[in-house]
Amino acid sequence: MEAIKHITVSVIIPTYNRKEELEKLLCSLNKQTLSPSSYEIIVIDDGSDDGTREWLLEQKEQCAVSLSCYTQVRGGPGTARNTGMEKAVGDIFAFTDTDCIVQPEWLEHLIEPFSAEQVGAVGGSEIINDHDPLLMRCFHYLMTAPLATGGLRGKKGKRLAHFYPRTFNMAISRKAYQVTGGFKKMFHAEDIELSYRIKQAGFALTYQDSAQVYHRRRSTVTQFVQQLFHMGKARVTLARLHPSSLEPLHILPALALALSLLLAFLAACWHPALSLFLAYLVLGLLFLVILGIMSTMKLRSLKAFFLIPLLFILQQSAYGLGFFTSLLRRT
Repeated sequence: MEAIKHITVSVIIPTYNRKEELEKLLCSLNKQTLSPSSYEIIVIDDGSDDGTREWLLEQKEQCAVSLSCYTQVRGGPGTARNTGMEKAVGDIFAFTDTDCIVQPEWLEHLIEPFSAEQVGAVGGSEIINDHDPLLMRCFHYLMTAPLATGGLRGKKGKRLAHFYPRTFNMAISRKAYQVTGGFKKMFHAEDIELSYRIKQAGFALTYQDSAQVYHRRRSTVTQFVQQLFHMGKARVTLARLHPSSLEPLHILPALALALSLLLAFLAACWHPALSLFLAYLVLGLLFLVILGIMSTMKLRSLKAFFLIPLLFILQQSAYGLGFFTSLLRRT
């Protein structure tokens, strides 16, 4: 770590009516292995009405690390993070969200790659508590497993699509911010969009597996489906802004949804198509069985064998539906 001792880091957190979550996050940020004098914490209150600002002012005196808080009229997380970077004094800007708890060595590991000048952004990994409810652990599995979306969210080894850091666990250099101008005003996928522009500007994007945060997942199926629906919509928005950012894997859920509906319709109307539809179902069922077995071994729960395939179908369908909704509405 001798090469990066001179680096000052600004941890920027947007928040909106998340005081209880913010308390846990700040507690974990105060326990970093990095020297307290090496980093600051900046919280941007995006118009909360739950007493967040008053509570933060009380915490300033008790916090071992320099803590600043600013309030803005409701403008979304991207705008809040831009405000934080304008106020920051660090050479590196680190981001996380209030539904996360950072691990003790998170910040130290997250900034390590910046010892190389060409690195513009770094993304870390997400973990979950084994004591969390099974449903939350299933959601986490589907968002990180290689057979689901884990192939493009920053795992070790070969990825199925390009890796782009996300703001639940991300850092960028001041130089990358100055070149790109920060986040666009988007309520979904503004982190992927910024990461893409950082890469296009000639900087390197790096995945740092050892920089870990506990990421609290959605707690209900409805919340999970809504999240994937918005992700599908955001992918089309990103493609319109940056056509070359769209990769085959991004389109696959929408294509699978369309193919399933088409084959089902043809099988109902045209008898020769029935055999093709049945073969498609058999292949799909085989994949779901394999996914169920792998998730059972990983989550150590027999219930996962039945839950994961059902949730996977919902995950892919919600994403595909969001994709087509945005495609047709041009929003």
